[in-house]
Amino acid sequence: MRRRIAFILFVALAILAVDPSLIRFALAKRAAMHVGMTRYPDRGAWEAYPAFLEGVRAHTSPGDSIALVVPAMQWDNGYSYAYYRASYFLAGREVLPLVDRADVPQRANFARAKFVAAWGRRVQAPMLRTVWSGNGGVLLER
Repeated sequence: MRRRIAFILFVALAILAVDPSLIRFALAKRAAMHVGMTRYPDRGAWEAYPAFLEGVRAHTSPGDSIALVVPAMQWDNGYSYAYYRASYFLAGREVLPLVDRADVPQRANFARAKFVAAWGRRVQAPMLRTVWSGNGGVLLER
């Protein structure tokens, strides 16, 4: 009798220990969950940024070097996010940062880039021509 009670208590504790959200997570509609998880990192002011990067990807080729200009041109105030996100979306291309971790401008990267992807900022340089614009940004080619 003691063994049966111990077994019943063990099973009850095991069932009560399972978090219901884990069960809902396992049974969730994966397509809807994918959409939500894909958009989550870019919520708020960055919402159009992935679509812009997809446009940049569509108008460049693997191996191209791309300098990145965004509203936040300080590493810890948003540039690092924009840079790493661009590196992910633009895999196969060389994404060149225009500032480093110490917020020092990297002018050599600007000069070395074949393209300049400017999102949320205006870039005026006579040696650059517009290749594509959309989703809050512009792609310029040297």
